[in-house]
Amino acid sequence: MTQIYGVDSQLYHRLPPDDQASIRNSWEQRQDDAPAAPAPQQPAAEPAPLATPAVAPASASTPQEAVAAIHDMSLPDHSDLARPPLRNLPPDDLQSIRESRNTSFNEQRAEAAQAALDRFEPQRSDYDALPPATANFEYEQARQHHASSPYVQELQRIVDEAAESPATIPGYLTASGSNADTNAIPLPQARGALSLLGIDLPADATPEQIAAGYELLGTVPDDILGPLLNPGFSVGYSGQAGGVGTTSWLPVRGEAQVTVEGEVELSEVRTGVGFEQTQRLEASVEIRGEVGVDLGRTPLQKLYKWADRLNALPDSVRSLADGSPVLRQVMKGLPVSGSYHEFAGMRLDYEAIVTPQQGAQLGEGNLDGLPNPLDPLSMPTGSSVLMRGQSLQGSAFEANWKAFTIGSEHTELSGLGFSVTRQEGSIVQVAAGPVETVENDLFLGIGRQGVAAVGIGSESSYESREMDVARIDLSTAEGQAAYQQFLATGKIPEWSPPGVPQSGTTQVFDAEHASFAGIELGGLKVAIDGDSQYTVTDTRWDDGSIDRQVTYTNSGGLTTDVRYQVGADGTPDYDNAQWTVVRADLHPALASYAEAAFDGAPSNRSIDGNQHVQMSFTTDDLMAIRDQARVSVAGHQGQEKLDNLDAGIETPWWAKTQERLAVAKTPEEVFAILADDRHGGTVIEDMMPLAWDSGGPFPGQLRMQPAG
Repeated sequence: MTQIYGVDSQLYHRLPPDDQASIRNSWEQRQDDAPAAPAPQQPAAEPAPLATPAVAPASASTPQEAVAAIHDMSLPDHSDLARPPLRNLPPDDLQSIRESRNTSFNEQRAEAAQAALDRFEPQRSDYDALPPATANFEYEQARQHHASSPYVQELQRIVDEAAESPATIPGYLTASGSNADTNAIPLPQARGALSLLGIDLPADATPEQIAAGYELLGTVPDDILGPLLNPGFSVGYSGQAGGVGTTSWLPVRGEAQVTVEGEVELSEVRTGVGFEQTQRLEASVEIRGEVGVDLGRTPLQKLYKWADRLNALPDSVRSLADGSPVLRQVMKGLPVSGSYHEFAGMRLDYEAIVTPQQGAQLGEGNLDGLPNPLDPLSMPTGSSVLMRGQSLQGSAFEANWKAFTIGSEHTELSGLGFSVTRQEGSIVQVAAGPVETVENDLFLGIGRQGVAAVGIGSESSYESREMDVARIDLSTAEGQAAYQQFLATGKIPEWSPPGVPQSGTTQVFDAEHASFAGIELGGLKVAIDGDSQYTVTDTRWDDGSIDRQVTYTNSGGLTTDVRYQVGADGTPDYDNAQWTVVRADLHPALASYAEAAFDGAPSNRSIDGNQHVQMSFTTDDLMAIRDQARVSVAGHQGQEKLDNLDAGIETPWWAKTQERLAVAKTPEEVFAILADDRHGGTVIEDMMPLAWDSGGPFPGQLRMQPAG
């Protein structure tokens, strides 16, 4: 057994840094020839000395304490520059004094951080008492552990930022965002902000053009820069809509117009993982300019038609029209009508996930139910806000023949967005970056779309978001400063515990689809409809880990959620994956079947009313279910049946869950069967005999609570 500082070396490396420091200090005090290391001297700040923090950086016993002490150092006091006699100095001199003080402050921070790095750096001499090979191994292990500490990395960042911007106080210390580093803004966000200012960088911009763009952003005050980078944060508009067009007396008419549209929609209550109930509020303001062509009957043609029906046309007029093919076409009109429009503009969109209590407030017109990103700790856990500012372009088509109508609209949107999500405790997750969206609408029916029609339709949207993301701990002063900096500048804070325990990048793909069959009367829709949403989220944290979450929900009450980590090569790591199926408002009979399956025996409990049911599985659980199914098929239908299914000679019947599960090869296939939306009742009914055939409970965990 090897020892270091009088204790087992492996135990020593598993201890927290403060315990390691205590053991090391105690060992050094017992050595007669171990001189005490002199404390680094703090340089005095000119012209006014800085206050000493509660714990001096030189006295810190761990990197964590050193970071806290350095962040606690008092900021330079410039208040005397606004009082006589200094305020009478020329502006250049005042600026020189201010920069000198800032430089002195940053030098103190950097020197304290570097001293801490040097002091806590593992030394090879600490392991001289061990055999050389063991000493080298233990030393390398200690160095790796030291380098991977977020607090050590934060100390290094303090040193680097002081060298990069010696005369600028870091914005996260002032918590006012008055010193935003625009050069740190990602190029896509900078390009979008410049576009909103009316400056469009070319797609193939030269380095000089890009540098000029960043220089221009640097002249924008932070209270304006924040909304530019986080579009939709505060939305207001006023204006007039108008247009021009050709006369309606022509059968083919051109037109151009500007429209302003607003829309607010509150969804039904959805029950998700953990029986968390939420609603989604969507509000948008859209300004678009349109140009297009309309093809249809003129007022003269309509007058001729109705006069003919009422037998009010003189015989001479009817004879004249019928006798001339050209005039007959002019008076009777074309057999089809329709329109084709192209449009462009911009949309500001606000999307919030709220609790049913907030939804009830919003439904009554009480805006106090809106989540408030300015006060994130007032947001209920699980609630979120997503705001987008996007330019748009697209086209719309409509055609009518006799009583039949068909219409479609295609829209492409591109811009920026940011989100705030309240998580457990004092953690708030923020994200910002580019957002790309494609929307498609289709309608087919009888009548006139937008006026009165009966038919079927569908709406779909596909959105991708590539954003920087961070989790901020608002219980810390560092976290509060980082959040204020995010609101002021739109820049996602970097990984810097304890204020920012995690940061990285996230890619979100979101697909939504809605269909309906019913009646449209103007803006009123009376229909049988259904909608679904599929979301894949990949988050790459700065510590190297990659988290993936795949979620599916639909209006039928089904939610599926899969969470696992992904390897650096993109391979899913299912060892610790969590697979969840939630069925809301499940019939009590089906709920009793599920309970009996997971209990492994018939239930004597009477279940009253519909239930919310959640089934959770590990990867091993899913494969054990597959094995149960194979035993069940072989036992009831024979080994030959199972062999035929494996060989593909026979195809599993959809109504026999056991057969479908028996030939599943992967946990994804097993999970897809258990989450089957079309045959969900059949799946739950078949779970019970599967459990009984195996003589034990159904693998996994079951939670249930009354719906309502």
